Amino acid sequence: MATAGITNADTVDLAAYRSRLRDARTLLLQARVATDAQRPALVERVRTALLQTTGVRTADGSVIALDETRTARRLATTTAGIDAGLADVDQLIAITDRAISPPFNVAQANARLQSFAVAEETRSGSNDLLSAIGSFLARLFPSADARLPPGSLELTLTIAGVALLIVVAAILVRGVRERIRRETVQPGAHAEAAASAGAQLAAAERAALSGDPRAALHAFYRYAILTLAERRLLRYEPSLTDRELLERASSLPQVETLRELISLHDRAWFGLKGATAEEADHARDLADRAVA
Repeated sequence: MATAGITNADTVDLAAYRSRLRDARTLLLQARVATDAQRPALVERVRTALLQTTGVRTADGSVIALDETRTARRLATTTAGIDAGLADVDQLIAITDRAISPPFNVAQANARLQSFAVAEETRSGSNDLLSAIGSFLARLFPSADARLPPGSLELTLTIAGVALLIVVAAILVRGVRERIRRETVQPGAHAEAAASAGAQLAAAERAALSGDPRAALHAFYRYAILTLAERRLLRYEPSLTDRELLERASSLPQVETLRELISLHDRAWFGLKGATAEEADHARDLADRAVA
């Protein structure tokens, strides 16, 4: 739990880890409306909560090591810093939700594969595909005395299918440790960046008129970044994170406006809720101020 008494890091299951993340999110929301004097203590409790969990135990008993040091260090007591922390925690919660409830049921898939294998064994005639595989194996292991035991080929395919499903499930669970990195701008020359900036502004206006505030907000965000790159005010690379982007923009007088725009974008684009028309309008205003 995200409390002031946390001192020892530990390993928990996915449900407990999600509960801790939700507690941390609640603390961040409290910090956002707290006074300046109260914020540091609340933010520090969030850092402690994030660092408490050093491992997550999956349903099969395996343990995935966690290290949320970078996320904890990114937390700040400013409103923009708290908003960025909320976006980080929301991403972790969403990924953990998907790991707890994957898009398929491994046990059910295994049962279906076993049923399929039994049905194949009881058929009077061999399946053409299985026969082809059997012929291939016979060519690989030519021997007058070599005979595959009845049903061994079907069993091998079943085991391979289950193993594949387990690998996919493990990849989904390991998503808890992954950070969503994205390309903030497209690679290319500055002339291409200029054209992209104009295209993003046009896309933003179209999305706003068509009633898609989330897409409009995203396009306004990209318009601001690409415009600053076009004017050579911001040196960018294809895979910059928000933190790295703001570090490079730290010398710009409009850096706080840019920080607010990025925070607004991340909450709508990566958070658990969508964007409203008011937020899209606010993003337009922030983008205009950021490139002014």
